[in-house]
Amino acid sequence: MLDKINQTAVLQLYGRTYCHLCTDLLEALSLKLLGLPVSVEWIDLDEHEEWEDIYGEHIPVLKCGDFEICRHRLDEVALGAFLLRLS
Repeated sequence: MLDKINQTAVLQLYGRTYCHLCTDLLEALSLKLLGLPVSVEWIDLDEHEEWEDIYGEHIPVLKCGDFEICRHRLDEVALGAFLLRLS
């Protein structure tokens, strides 16, 4: 989703703090987004039971609004294609 005021895309990363795949994806994503008008909102599934049935152990999941960009590991091609759509 694009924040019209700041022209910043806000991505949501669904995961858990103890999940090494979640940590790996967040670290890789941080490097890929350096200098870009994109922010990442961390959503800890352990604090949001309403998403447990949707995601369960199938994490991390990177989304922008309702659009799923990737799951489990960073898909650089999918992320690149998504970022191109923003420009």
